[in-house]
Amino acid sequence: MTGYQDLFAIGEPFAAFASRGLPAELEAVRAAQAQLGRSEALSAKTQQRLAAVQGRYHLLAAGEMWCPDCQLNLAAMAHLQRLQPKVNLAIVSKARAEHGLKAQLELERISIPLVLVLNDQFELIGRFVEQPQAVVDGGAAAQADYRAGGYLQSTIDDLLAIIEAHEQREQP
Repeated sequence: MTGYQDLFAIGEPFAAFASRGLPAELEAVRAAQAQLGRSEALSAKTQQRLAAVQGRYHLLAAGEMWCPDCQLNLAAMAHLQRLQPKVNLAIVSKARAEHGLKAQLELERISIPLVLVLNDQFELIGRFVEQPQAVVDGGAAAQADYRAGGYLQSTIDDLLAIIEAHEQREQP
């Protein structure tokens, strides 16, 4: 069974992952990156939460460039990593996750993106699966806005919630 640290070490950065996309996939990533690059992309509260991260964290993501959820959410995670260098992102293929994570996590199938949030010791502290919780809660009504990149901040907020919960538990 492959450990999280080993999988993280063989994972690739977002730029390498995204570079293998087809033209339409690359355009979807560029559109998400353009939205994230706007000054109003993240609320002041989210920016404060990002700045307040104390520990080091690793995002081990399983994804494929053909997957629209991966295009959006992994672009948001790459943006999070740029804004908060204490958070690192590495991406492995769905097949690699099937082989290295499915049994370990006791999953029937790997839904992508599957993102394991790991602490500095590469211990699992939380997961992000497919879409941000706001989209899941919004159901079909949220899908069009989500596909247009309207929930990129929600992806970052979900990951920050996992990190913040961990940091609160770790406080003396």
